[in-house]
Amino acid sequence: MERWLAKADSHPLAKRETDLTLLLAQNGEAWKKYGQFYEGWTLEEVAELLEAVRAAS
Repeated sequence: MERWLAKADSHPLAKRETDLTLLLAQNGEAWKKYGQFYEGWTLEEVAELLEAVRAAS
């Protein structure tokens, strides 16, 4: 989890929040763009990451 939050300079947290929200909504386009980064993750794990991103913002 910390690995995803650590690189805020390369991927602003607000953008991550938007991307994660789309992934949780099971947006097909978002999964095409970003799914490879979350391969093997459950939706619960993505939701946990979203909560962590929101807390870090």
